Amino acid sequence: VNTAHGKQVYLKLTPNPSHLEAVNPVVEGFARAKADVLYNSDYDRILPILIHGDASIAGQGIVYEGLQMSQLEGYYTGGTIHFTINNQI
Repeated sequence: VNTAHGKQVYLKLTPNPSHLEAVNPVVEGFARAKADVLYNSDYDRILPILIHGDASIAGQGIVYEGLQMSQLEGYYTGGTIHFTINNQI
């Protein structure tokens, strides 16, 4: 994808299983591994983005586990954007 400033941004969409939030640690792990291996641990070069349903963010512990684990040295990715979508509309 090309940005408005002419820069190239590479996107990767991770397949989402029927257990909706199970993909979160996969995305975080992929981002961490890519930053470590390809970018010499430069976490500013990669940005994980997660999209949650409104019920799953509060109702499933895996979301909060991921948020807490992101502060540990071995799981740090430099930050993740979390979108919460209201699917009741």
